[in-house]
Amino acid sequence: MLKKILLDLIFPRYCLGCEKEMASKQSMLVCDACFGKIALNSGVQCHICGSRISVPEGHKKCYKKTPLRGLFAASQYENPILKEMIRQFKYQSIESLKKPLAELVIAYVAKEFLIDKLSNSVLVPIPLTLKRKINRGFNQSELLAKEIGKFLNCPVINLLKRKKFTSPQAEISDWQQRKENISGAFCLSPKLSILRIDSFGDLRNMKVVLVDDVSTSGATLEEAAMVLKQAGIKEIYGLVVAKG
Repeated sequence: MLKKILLDLIFPRYCLGCEKEMASKQSMLVCDACFGKIALNSGVQCHICGSRISVPEGHKKCYKKTPLRGLFAASQYENPILKEMIRQFKYQSIESLKKPLAELVIAYVAKEFLIDKLSNSVLVPIPLTLKRKINRGFNQSELLAKEIGKFLNCPVINLLKRKKFTSPQAEISDWQQRKENISGAFCLSPKLSILRIDSFGDLRNMKVVLVDDVSTSGATLEEAAMVLKQAGIKEIYGLVVAKG
């Protein structure tokens, strides 16, 4: 405790939103007032057309075009406070931001009465290449999935492996270029010779929720979902902190 107080005196922390100095008792890098300004989304979206959908039915109009049944997005990436939190989490490797970002997802899930619909799911983080994971120090999607999994009491399983180094999707604005960039980036984890984990049974009969920090075009989630669908998994959703 004394060490933390001394560190705060020497290296004071400032809110990522309003830039006011944070009190030593506040563990987040965002003050309560700024955190409260992050509005939560309503409902579940079809990631193709943006229409609100029901779970597990999905959007019949678009379902044939995508392996994703729907997208659970806690908030909007255009919120400047949330955008800065995600940027610091990913690119400045501030691991402590996993908790407030996961809290936004949990608050959204609770507000929209989605807990029962997401129960009995397997949470699957979007993987990073080994090089990017080493540079960043962690896979932000995996950290988020673990925090959310504790709340939902759902297992987190790394079903996917990143087999191709790609340019960051955030640096590409064109939708078609995003799809081409991420195409062929994922494969099933070589550790899973068959889709069966003794503790959970046959994963092909389970609901899989892909977890990532941001979805803009949906290309990354869709590419990952396609690999899982080809492996025989039928019910696949995306879950993100923010929709771009």
